[in-house]
Amino acid sequence: MSEWSIDPVQVGAVLSETAEHLGEEGGGSGLLGHMSQLETRITSVNSHINSTPIGIAIGEFAEHNFAMLGDMLSLTASALEGASEATTAYIEGDQEMAAEAQAQAGDVPDPNAPSGPVGGPGAGRPV
Repeated sequence: MSEWSIDPVQVGAVLSETAEHLGEEGGGSGLLGHMSQLETRITSVNSHINSTPIGIAIGEFAEHNFAMLGDMLSLTASALEGASEATTAYIEGDQEMAAEAQAQAGDVPDPNAPSGPVGGPGAGRPV
């Protein structure tokens, strides 16, 4: 039988570190921060050039790469949420099983009554 061995503290640490790599909306760090900086620089470059073909190329570059980066953000955020929910379910399942075991710990089933005569006439004689 397989056995689960999940350390919620370690999972939380990995999820937190990964979330830091993603960054926060409006923040300057992580992938979101880099995307914001890239957008600012692309806009700045595009405003300083006076070339329609180069402006179109920069726009296509930005559209393609921001779509991929957006997908990366979305999928990573979804994976973080799923891992967090799965770990929470694991913890709650452990707590539920522990509570069930604790509740049943005091239940001692009555021993089965013997099927033959106990004491009385004929007891102890072969049948």
